[in-house]
Amino acid sequence: MSTKRRTIGFDRKIQLDWLDATADWAAQGLSVPHIRERLEHLLGGKVAGAGPHSARGKTMTVLLHIWVLTPDKLVPLRDDGLALLRDRSGRDRLPLHWGMCVATYPFFRDVAETTGRLLSLQGTAALSQVVRRTTESWGERSTLIRAVQRVVRSFVEWGILVETEERGIFSAAPKFTVTHDGGLGPWLLEAGISNCEKQARPFRSLVGSASFFPLNLKLSPRDVGGSPRLEVHRQGLDEDMVMLKAGVS
Repeated sequence: MSTKRRTIGFDRKIQLDWLDATADWAAQGLSVPHIRERLEHLLGGKVAGAGPHSARGKTMTVLLHIWVLTPDKLVPLRDDGLALLRDRSGRDRLPLHWGMCVATYPFFRDVAETTGRLLSLQGTAALSQVVRRTTESWGERSTLIRAVQRVVRSFVEWGILVETEERGIFSAAPKFTVTHDGGLGPWLLEAGISNCEKQARPFRSLVGSASFFPLNLKLSPRDVGGSPRLEVHRQGLDEDMVMLKAGVS
């Protein structure tokens, strides 16, 4: 397994209401300086420090990267996500936040996938196991353990993991069922494939990906047909492959 040094990026415990606020301000078309100013006010008294290298500054960087200063190739995905977000509130927004976190942060995706696999195999996920398996693919570094802890604690904060009576051992909360729902289902599949090295995946593998462990994706290959950036091709007798359309990268 590759241990090529990559940027962790998502190394903060993030609250859903912070993601909600950031996405709402992006949807309103506020400027980046204006959003930064509002985030400073929102996080004041909750996250310590001042300046870009403080805990507050790093938390703002994560939030902005997800919904505001999104990588160029993911801007169409982000814009469609913001449109879907407008018609949803509260917990109904979680799948959209999840999709953008998976798309914008490979580290988040890998921690989610590791957690999902452990839950599927044994019904629980131990933080120590998530750390060990993530280290195998990301390499040993002093910041990794804390980063994994903060991602997992974000999962708990979001209500998708529940800590058992044994500290550091987690079980899954009930899943969110996702259908086509105005494009939400296909949008999530695009989020799941956008930052993968192989941008063509079997439909069944993508829908059942452990990185989507909080979600129950009830989709068929036909549901992908309306996606502006995804297409499905039949491979062999019964394998449908999902990929980004030509010119989309």
